[in-house]
Amino acid sequence: MTAKTLDGIRVLDLSQFISGPYCSSYLADQGAEVIKLEPMPFGEPMRLFYLLFDKQMAPLFTILNRNKKSITLDLSQPDAKDIFLKLIDKADIVLENYIPGTMKRWGVDYDVLKARNPRLIYAAISGFGQTGPRSDLPAFDLVAQAAGGIMHASNITEGTPRIPFADYSSGLAAALGIMQALFYRERNSGIGQFIDLSMQDLMFSMNIRAQVNEFMDKAKSRDLTSRLLPTYNQYPTKDGRKVVLVTITENQYKRLMTVMGREDLLQDERLANMVKRMDQIDLLDEAIVAWTTKHEQSEILKTMKENRIPCSSVVRIDDIMQDEQLKARNMFNTSFAFDGVDHATIPNPVLKFSATPGEIVSKAPDLGGNNAEIYTGLLGIDAAALKKLKRKNVI
Repeated sequence: MTAKTLDGIRVLDLSQFISGPYCSSYLADQGAEVIKLEPMPFGEPMRLFYLLFDKQMAPLFTILNRNKKSITLDLSQPDAKDIFLKLIDKADIVLENYIPGTMKRWGVDYDVLKARNPRLIYAAISGFGQTGPRSDLPAFDLVAQAAGGIMHASNITEGTPRIPFADYSSGLAAALGIMQALFYRERNSGIGQFIDLSMQDLMFSMNIRAQVNEFMDKAKSRDLTSRLLPTYNQYPTKDGRKVVLVTITENQYKRLMTVMGREDLLQDERLANMVKRMDQIDLLDEAIVAWTTKHEQSEILKTMKENRIPCSSVVRIDDIMQDEQLKARNMFNTSFAFDGVDHATIPNPVLKFSATPGEIVSKAPDLGGNNAEIYTGLLGIDAAALKKLKRKNVI
């Protein structure tokens, strides 16, 4: 088996739903031993979706929890504390996304754990962070997007975002933070640290619309239905499809106008630079639509490629699994079978390492499927003790 960047790193993953599991999937893909700690009888809540409600949701659980191990441990029970602390002795990282205060209530918060293992890196994802007047409030993706101003900035006036952007981006940010802390520990101090990630903080940091609205008059003068950037839009084509076109640099803009046969617009003083063109978005859109609707999507894509103008078809959900670029990038893993599912594609690792490529080697683990391996093999707990713990519903 090919060496991976995180071989020998052990992660105790107490997280649930999307943000935390997505974070630890990045670590597992690169060889970290990720052990999910789950309560009985059903494990983390995402398991319920396919165990009780719809077995066709099983691939989703694997997308988030591939390459991991699972043990059962109910941390809310006093007898679980000693077992957890023994695991901490052998762990590099703890990941959780509980409401702040939950781990302290169970007597296993960071202060307790770092006294036991000073090298421990502890990452906590929460809706509003560990401090502040709303830190103790529960939150999911929708709450974070709303609280960070993303929904308003995206002009979502009714309904909900179609992608759990806050969850997925929080998982990525947490994975980055864990790697930074791990690098610091290995390179400098040998000491771990606590990582406090607020989903609202992250959404605010990405809310460029709110940020520029504070200091750019051109942003202040527009409502949320108006765009800020010219020649940055999706446009209809002759064959009823759509393409996106983007020109940010002056050379890109000049090439687009030339391709369209609108050299006259290059002489228009109102369009002399990007800042001026921000006041002429509608004029430029009308010119582009007049051109794109005379050409089929494939023709536009070919022309834009030849002229080095950023462009893409607007790929539909039904078509994305046939995308040639994604195929060439080996992003489609169809090697796993699921009961009741005819076909399921699991995204392969996004990061492409030249020397230590990640891979998906296993589906999501069965609940408690690694109890014997971890409790007996790693911690040395004998069979009789395990039976007693099981009778007490500790594991």
